[in-house]
Amino acid sequence: MSLPLVKYVLTAAVRDKLILSLTLVMLVGSSLAIFLGGSAIIEKDQFSVVFAAASLRIISVFGLVLFVVFFVRRSFESKDIEFLLSRPVSRLNIIFSYAFAFAILSFVIGIAVGGAIYSVSPHLFGYGHVIWIVTIMVESVIMVNVALFFSMYISSASSASMATLGVYVLGRLMGQLLGISDSTLVDSSGIYAMALQLVSFITPRLDLLGQTSWLIYGYDGSYGLIEAIIQGVFFSALILLATSLDFVRRQF
Repeated sequence: MSLPLVKYVLTAAVRDKLILSLTLVMLVGSSLAIFLGGSAIIEKDQFSVVFAAASLRIISVFGLVLFVVFFVRRSFESKDIEFLLSRPVSRLNIIFSYAFAFAILSFVIGIAVGGAIYSVSPHLFGYGHVIWIVTIMVESVIMVNVALFFSMYISSASSASMATLGVYVLGRLMGQLLGISDSTLVDSSGIYAMALQLVSFITPRLDLLGQTSWLIYGYDGSYGLIEAIIQGVFFSALILLATSLDFVRRQF
């Protein structure tokens, strides 16, 4: 990795007011969650924390994905990538420096999400909340790497964003899709069920990360930090490998 490149990406995030804008949106989302929770008849705090967790999770992922995609595409359009390649910086240095900087942003945003969740219901905060926050960080790291891959591969920023968000939706729905394929309503030996099983091996299981039940009932031990970190490392390495192979073979 190249530390100047990492600093360059982080400076661009500050210049584009990514952290500031996401923080303001999180404040609005937390305030709305508290307001809606106050209108509930029973379990007001539980309603607030569930609404805040769901909304802030989506906001953080969407904000990071849009920043990564438009930053990378802007780097190509402004010839920043070609300028960097003319310097004594390898293509792998660019890929891994970008990925490391985006991971730092994911951790910062994850901490901000955790602070917002704590502010909504501080007396409910426990070990389950810590597990939820850490797994949300892992989810964000996976998604910024996916966004880096599509923004490197697809020349259109809007198409790259839609492809990345499509992977996110598929990862969030994978548990429900597998449950349907394993039920008696579908032939588990059919070609579509087998294709779904194959896709589940190469798609991150985001439905296992950041489970809302942990915020209400506490951590139940069904999916721990070690499994989440292993999933994050595996899929991040796989995606970065694909990104590196495409970028190294590209002709400028």
